[in-house]
Amino acid sequence: MGERVPAGLEEAVTAAGSRLLVADDFADVVDELVGDARTAVASPRLLEAAPWLTAAVTAAGVRVVAVDPQDPLSAVADVDIGLVRGELIVTETGSVLVDEHDLADRGVSMLTRRLVQVVPASAIVARLEDVATWLSRRPSGAGFASLITGPSRSADIERSLTIGVQGPSEVDVVLLGEVRW
Repeated sequence: MGERVPAGLEEAVTAAGSRLLVADDFADVVDELVGDARTAVASPRLLEAAPWLTAAVTAAGVRVVAVDPQDPLSAVADVDIGLVRGELIVTETGSVLVDEHDLADRGVSMLTRRLVQVVPASAIVARLEDVATWLSRRPSGAGFASLITGPSRSADIERSLTIGVQGPSEVDVVLLGEVRW
């Protein structure tokens, strides 16, 4: 599958502080992703599109935490790994577009310690302008969409760079072939 990754994409993802994993099947990369994690949570939007993720993560010995629809944020806060659905990945910047209309989905991408964005290999775009085009055509209408470019970072305190202060301290992008949402 490596030949399907455009020139510059891996460099852009790495420059943003993330790691790019490329596979035809999620099971091929799950062991590398979970490491010594004890807990994981998948966003409801991702589970709807890829219900097989839970079995793959559980098979790796990681307990999957369920999102409580009544209190979606408390269940996901500080979970070791959060898995979310990425709609697009931008070669120009290494950014991943997440389209999250529900608070439970947004909580997974913001409150877990490590974020894993699962993006179909067919969803690679060259430039940020392509994201704007996609957003203008999406049938879901108004909602919450954001571009995530690497782990959270801030240099507000005495100009000292801190990573993970407002979100995940690690971000992985899994580019999957053969996946259609």
